[in-house]
Amino acid sequence: MTDWGSWEFALAGGLIGSGFLWLAAAAAQPNAARNGNMCFLTYGWPVKIITASLIPVAVFVIFVMAHAPAKQIALAFVFSAAFLAVTIAINYQIFFVRFGYDRNRIYFHSPFCEARSVPWENLESAGHSYIAQADYIEVTGVGRIWCPSVLNGHDEFGRFLEQKAGALIASQS
Repeated sequence: MTDWGSWEFALAGGLIGSGFLWLAAAAAQPNAARNGNMCFLTYGWPVKIITASLIPVAVFVIFVMAHAPAKQIALAFVFSAAFLAVTIAINYQIFFVRFGYDRNRIYFHSPFCEARSVPWENLESAGHSYIAQADYIEVTGVGRIWCPSVLNGHDEFGRFLEQKAGALIASQS
């Protein structure tokens, strides 16, 4: 009988997951999608496929949790709830949140927040989260906008942001 809890399977699972993320980041296009002068950062099909595949995995995890031994039900519930919450959050971010920019404004839309368009002067800060492994910008009137490296246009946005931040700092001096 196979011991699914052995270190070999844990290592293989980690390597496979890391491989999927590496492929998703490698498949990201360096340039953003354009609509006139506006640039939109979008997720490519590899990221969307990987993300959508989390849904049946979450259903399977819940099924396994429902059949856990009585002594392990609390731990199984916590793990299943956390996995389901992460699955919902990631799918929400990838399929429903939209982010774009041009030389003058930042554009943001999500189902829980109406479409917003704010000037670049509302940019408060930019940073990187080592926990989420993603870049972000903080914008007054919008909040934190996540920009992971798997976004199409991430590289172009990074270069644009460096120039824009330099210009904003120079104009405030």
